[in-house]
Amino acid sequence: MKAVSHLSILVLVVCILAAFACPAADDDQLKNDFRVTGGALYQGRQPFMIGAIETPSLLDTVDDATALASALARVSEVGANTVCFDLTGFSADGKTLDPQTATKIRKMMGQINYRRMGAICRLFPESAPKDPAYKQAAVKAAASVLKDESRVIYLIDGSDSDSLAKDLRKDAPTLVIASEKGGDIEVVASPSPEKPTKPTLVLGSILTPGARRFLHFMLPGTDEYYKRLDAAMADPSESKPWTPDNSVLSEQERADGFVSLFDGKTLDGWWIIGDNKNGFKVKDGAIEWAGIGGKGLYTRDRYDNFVLRFEWKINKNGNSGVYLRAPRANRQSKIGMEFQLQGDSGTPVTNQTSGAVYVVLPPRVNAAKPEGEWNSVEVTLNGPKLKAVLNGEVIQDTNLDDTEELRPRLRRGFIGLQDHASYVAFRNIRVKKL
Repeated sequence: MKAVSHLSILVLVVCILAAFACPAADDDQLKNDFRVTGGALYQGRQPFMIGAIETPSLLDTVDDATALASALARVSEVGANTVCFDLTGFSADGKTLDPQTATKIRKMMGQINYRRMGAICRLFPESAPKDPAYKQAAVKAAASVLKDESRVIYLIDGSDSDSLAKDLRKDAPTLVIASEKGGDIEVVASPSPEKPTKPTLVLGSILTPGARRFLHFMLPGTDEYYKRLDAAMADPSESKPWTPDNSVLSEQERADGFVSLFDGKTLDGWWIIGDNKNGFKVKDGAIEWAGIGGKGLYTRDRYDNFVLRFEWKINKNGNSGVYLRAPRANRQSKIGMEFQLQGDSGTPVTNQTSGAVYVVLPPRVNAAKPEGEWNSVEVTLNGPKLKAVLNGEVIQDTNLDDTEELRPRLRRGFIGLQDHASYVAFRNIRVKKL
């Protein structure tokens, strides 16, 4: 065998080290890029089912962080995972698109992906010129400016969608196009009983999770459709009769108006939001994390202003949390809030220490007990006021409106126990509405 030169070995070692030292592009933008393969839509490596609400003027809110975050929170609250915004910035003849539009979309997509959501860009809203020459020119202009922005699905409406989709694909082949004809995603007014051969986006129809195996949907952004979607996405447990077992409360707590959220024996009054319905279990009078895929355990009801008391324990280096005012869909810790729980007793305080408002507000002190011991928490949320006491020490006492990141967060939502693929246990969970 021919000897391998020292230079060749050195080059190989450098390449291997470089591969580990430099994260692949997929770790950043590419993990949110859309693609269609094998008749299915993917965002990065994960299958993606579109549940969209039209938010036509969303692009106009980019420079107003509170307005943008509030719009995304409203969509998430009712269970949608995708927004549909109108593309603006074309010249009168459609031949140019303001280059700043790409900058605005990149900025907006950073916030959308931060919340683990998707976006559809409608190239021609109802107010756009109907002239075919304008549309052809606008497609070329859009392709020139947005050809590398694959984190967005591009929607082309109208009878000439077939030719326009072909034009867009020719000039921007990596983009995913939704159109009535000629797109990667077929747009229809009503679902067909037949299994589609390509991803199909149904306009104006609410498809509940069980009916969405092959179909995606998009709804008008009216108050009526927000209400209808919220009802359609509700878990059956939310409408089942439930009587809290307040016998587990102290006499004083009952007198103070607390309600037991956990009877120590069953998961009555709770529902698992993920596919693994065995992701949480009851053992020895506590709710324990039992396996990945549950995503989280939500209360039957939503709460706005309340006092929440609970006990928790965790293993060393464990990671979990309790969601507060959580939405139906998307990233709970960035739309509602997450009260951080870690196996980190005795460590310096950071914005991820036990008792933090996850990655935003660190606790005043690390008051967590050694791993394996039970900790006691009381969280009070009243409008923008947040106070938290951990093991008898005040660790949070703040006004959410004083923090830009927290100001637009939901003020009403579910209480949830996080599935972070890490063991954690909870007991003595009770709440008092304010």
